Amino acid sequence: MNYQFDKEYISQHVVKYGVDVRPPIILKQDKTKLQDYCNALIEQCAEMPTFILTARGPLFTFPQRLYIDGIQDFDIPQKDKIFRKALDELRAKFIDRAIPRVGVVHEFVFDTGQVDSVQILASNFKNDVWRERTKNLRILLETPMEEKNINVQIRPTQLRRITRGGGDAGPQDMAFGIIVNVDINNRNIKGDLTSGEVRDIVAFANDYVPEELIKFLNNEY
Repeated sequence: MNYQFDKEYISQHVVKYGVDVRPPIILKQDKTKLQDYCNALIEQCAEMPTFILTARGPLFTFPQRLYIDGIQDFDIPQKDKIFRKALDELRAKFIDRAIPRVGVVHEFVFDTGQVDSVQILASNFKNDVWRERTKNLRILLETPMEEKNINVQIRPTQLRRITRGGGDAGPQDMAFGIIVNVDINNRNIKGDLTSGEVRDIVAFANDYVPEELIKFLNNEY
């Protein structure tokens, strides 16, 4: 089945910057520092809630495009700069912590219209039985290059489109899509990343997504 990934088919796009912190930040133990850090983020770095503390460390989320009764684009300039500034503030507040890994995650949904996205992905199988019997699947690919981990997850999804009326009462069209998540981070783990190494990871992610990613998905190499 001939489906070509294209930027024009992107209906949702979210960018996340993840940070591994060692030793980890513990909410109960570091409550005061975390509160000071959150206040600093609001004052200096971001006007929207972007910060989440996970078990591995801070996660900064920026929506690029969402489908909310139609395509909604969010113009958030200088996301990389905001992230780096937030990371510098993190180091200043938690001087006893190291940052051994930084990752940039792009989450996409590519529309496939009325074409079943399961069948699009299954069409890559050479085995006829696999193609015919597959009802759902999830593809995980590790494609490291230039000392970076590039982890790609691909899976089908269904998209609900509200056509008129709004809310749950409005008639809805069902369409299909393909979710593509790409996580780019440093392969070499050492004590603490320098500011230059963080910039290199972020710059590499910017160069890879979306052009090189789409070439990879379309087997254009």
